[in-house]
Amino acid sequence: MSTAAKFYFGFFILVFLTGCGATPGLTTTKKTLPNAPTYTYIDTKGNTYSISQNKFIYDPVSEDDTIDGIDDEGYHQEINISLNDYAKIAAACDRQFQETQKELPANYNGNVIPTLLRRYPDRTDELTLSIEGVDELDYILIPYLGDE
Repeated sequence: MSTAAKFYFGFFILVFLTGCGATPGLTTTKKTLPNAPTYTYIDTKGNTYSISQNKFIYDPVSEDDTIDGIDDEGYHQEINISLNDYAKIAAACDRQFQETQKELPANYNGNVIPTLLRRYPDRTDELTLSIEGVDELDYILIPYLGDE
C-alpha cells in the first residue's frame, strides 16, 4: 500500500469513528475515590442533604404551598456533581468532625437537632452540630440548590 493510500485510509477511519460519536484517543473512565464516605446532613429545619461521590440529593422537610405550618423549603433535587465538588463538600464535612462543636444554646428554637452523618462501608460517625457548624455547611451546600 502506498503512503498516500495509507494516509487516505487512516483519514477515512478517523472520519468514520468521529461520525459515529467516538473520539479516538480519548477515554471516558470515571474516576472515583476508593472507600470514600457518604455524608448526610440534617439542618435545623429538618431538610436532608445526602452527598456521595457523584450525587447531591436535597430532600426538603416541606415543599411549596404547604398548609402544615412549616416554612416552604423548596423542592426535592438530585444534582450530579463532579468528583471535585464532592471533595470540596467532604472537606467541609470532615472539618466539622475535627472541630469541637459547641452545645446548642438554651434558647435554640430549631425544629430539629442539626446532625451530620459520615458513612463508611464498615462504620457510621454521627455528630450533633453547633450553630456555627450549621452555618459553615449551609454556606457550602446552599449554592448547589440554585434559586430554591
